[in-house]
Amino acid sequence: MTLALIQAEPIPALEERASKTPSLNNKATCMTPQCVNAAKEIMDDMNPKADPCQDFSQFTCGGFYEKRTIAEDQSAFNYFQVLHDKNNDMIREIVEPSLDKSPMPSKNDKAAQSNLQKLQDLYASCIDESAILSAGRKPLLSQISSILSVFPVTNNNSTVTDKAVLAQTLARLSTQGLSGFVSLDVGPDPMDPLIHSLSLSEGGLVLPAKEYYQDPKTIKLYESTIEQMFQIVFGEEDVATRNQTLTDADVKQKWKDVAKAVVGFETQLAAIGTELVDLYDPIKSNNPRTVAQISAATPSIDWPAFIAGVLPAGVINTRPIIVSSPEYLAHLETLLKKTNSQTLRNYFTWLTISSSASNLGFAYRKPLHTLSAILSGISPDTLTPRWKTCVGVINNNLGDMAGHYYIQTAFPGASHASVLSIVDSILQAYSKAFPTLAWLDKPTLSGAMQKLKAIVKLMGYSTNSPDVASSASLQAYFSGLPVSKTDYYANQLQYSIWSARQSMGELNKPVNRKKLPDPPQTVNAFYNPSTNQIVFPAGILQTPFFNVESPEYVNYGGFGVVAGHEVTHGFDNMGHHFDSIGRIHNWWTNATEKAFNEKAQCFVDQYGDFTVKGPDGKDHHVNGQLTLGENIADNGGLKQSFRAWQDRFQSDPTGE
Repeated sequence: MTLALIQAEPIPALEERASKTPSLNNKATCMTPQCVNAAKEIMDDMNPKADPCQDFSQFTCGGFYEKRTIAEDQSAFNYFQVLHDKNNDMIREIVEPSLDKSPMPSKNDKAAQSNLQKLQDLYASCIDESAILSAGRKPLLSQISSILSVFPVTNNNSTVTDKAVLAQTLARLSTQGLSGFVSLDVGPDPMDPLIHSLSLSEGGLVLPAKEYYQDPKTIKLYESTIEQMFQIVFGEEDVATRNQTLTDADVKQKWKDVAKAVVGFETQLAAIGTELVDLYDPIKSNNPRTVAQISAATPSIDWPAFIAGVLPAGVINTRPIIVSSPEYLAHLETLLKKTNSQTLRNYFTWLTISSSASNLGFAYRKPLHTLSAILSGISPDTLTPRWKTCVGVINNNLGDMAGHYYIQTAFPGASHASVLSIVDSILQAYSKAFPTLAWLDKPTLSGAMQKLKAIVKLMGYSTNSPDVASSASLQAYFSGLPVSKTDYYANQLQYSIWSARQSMGELNKPVNRKKLPDPPQTVNAFYNPSTNQIVFPAGILQTPFFNVESPEYVNYGGFGVVAGHEVTHGFDNMGHHFDSIGRIHNWWTNATEKAFNEKAQCFVDQYGDFTVKGPDGKDHHVNGQLTLGENIADNGGLKQSFRAWQDRFQSDPTGE
């Protein structure tokens, strides 16, 4: 859209629409440094020699493809990654004192001094690879021991008969941030989204998706990875010092068998797992169940004990639990009944290794690195610079604390008002567009307008729980999270425990609809249907998406399209199942639903015709049904952002 507004010469295919587009002929050419730079960046990214009617991607982005290269440690590259890298550089300057660019808090601001020290201590523990390597595998062995101490095996071939033991093990995993074959989480109640309730979903797969377990090459690589990791973690050279109860003596010599059994169990989990399209369906995945009903479906687990073991002391669940797939629970019971105790024990061990071995020295995690690299399309010989990994840890563990310093540089005060103005204009464009849709009948139109007005707009950074701009608020919020300057593994484990406790502690509490869920330096934007929120962290409100000094037409073409995309999600194939407060509610009439589905099928068919070349050399079709929401949002966001710009131009044709 931006290109159509600044192109010097008209594109033949667009000439017929020129009369509908605001003319810039009555305005002086913007020659400010910001305008000149924006124009240069856009032109550099284009390939004006390409025919847009034949290859629009090459026309708009050919220069970007030619001049940019994908870093060896990355599998893709785009402007999101450009911003991500830029923001990471800024965070690095905050937390790495040796760069001599760290902020200098006031001597009177004790909270700010404490926060900065906490950030730099966490970074120091991560960047010291020598100390991490010297710690060896002992921290991981200790964690495994703490989890498996509640899961003794007396007969390798017997199945688990003590449901309390299984419940305690699953709870121990959950409180350390790990997910077994079920995952218990806290979020807005689908039927009462102003309050937090429990949800229960399937889990326990280490590979990215269930489809991976159907590929023989991937399975062979995966089995080899598990075999190598068990050998590394339980290597025979440590027999004298290792806790002998961790695994049977005969199993220690048969890591191939262990790997095959673990992969076999995971493959069966994948087979009973719900299809992704159905998991994304808010109606199909909204199944309120009592604990008694869940217990009846999977009696091999002591569900009251599991839930009590996960929740913090004093927190009691009194509401139905939202189950994503009751069928999965029934199939899980069948699987548990035929799986022996030793396989489950090894599976729980592998879950811990696959999640936590990344906190060990490279020699102890190399097979996992190789697996991840191959699955991501990256050479296993390529290592991510350690500082990038450590900045990622900062963003994950203490993101808001680091964001306190980020916003001081990257999000000036005038940005918020400008961003809000663009968002409001796009909402206004939608309010004008909805009544013109013939397939949207009056009852549904009324609900759509109500939902549009109720959208919660969050941008920049959180101002409560914590207030990112306040050092004192940040210090209080993270006060329960200890950080060591010398023990990286402990820091990661403590964060997992703290984060799980924080999340579960929200049960039964009101939902904070004014809190941004991500730190301000996050390069992302999203719509949350359960709270009817659109969220734009400061990290994405940067060039080329947004710059407070850029002309409005550039900001509408960049950030406006992003904002329109997120608003559209509120009314797409998933979002329209949620009403103005985020409650799952069928507020569409049958006639509107039918008309929408007919029109949406066009997107399903169109995108389903696109193919990508797989590693097997074959063409694979895009799943148009799975990508439907994003495709609707892309098209709707572009259209409404352009309409909003047209309205903005008409209201002030001589302004900047």
